[in-house]
Amino acid sequence: MIATLRKWWSYLLGKRSEVARMDHKDAYMAKVVLDIHRKRRDKRLVLVPLSELEPIHRIDRESALEATRKRAEALRAHREALLATKSLDGATLQAVIPSVSQIKVVRDGERCLAFEGNGRLYAMREVFTAEDGMRVEVEEYVFDDDRSIRRRLNRVRKLNRLG
Repeated sequence: MIATLRKWWSYLLGKRSEVARMDHKDAYMAKVVLDIHRKRRDKRLVLVPLSELEPIHRIDRESALEATRKRAEALRAHREALLATKSLDGATLQAVIPSVSQIKVVRDGERCLAFEGNGRLYAMREVFTAEDGMRVEVEEYVFDDDRSIRRRLNRVRKLNRLG
């Protein structure tokens, strides 16, 4: 219990510099993420190709850029072993680039929109190419009707100049 609280406290302290710079894009993204959690019917762990994972926002704040750099370094240190398995499952991700949560996605056709774990995703993309064939374990959120959620996630991507 104490270890979990420490992990969350560390996570929140790391985010405080980002809170001061929040703008309308961030507020809209927060609302979309709340609705994802509220409206989901189910969630499941799945392995998906890294090439199918798409971020919903850029990593452009100094604290997030630094965390992404450190994660990329950690992945590079294990690159050959990871390439041998072609898999970044939950246990491996937690061992190499630990985080308080899974990478969370909503499927949008042939791609998965990552609404949690964008920094880890950018780090993975820096270290591995599509040709490497890496697969990543993610938590996929499932809805009875996901059209509105997908449309709104794509709007977040456009607001962040990704779509």
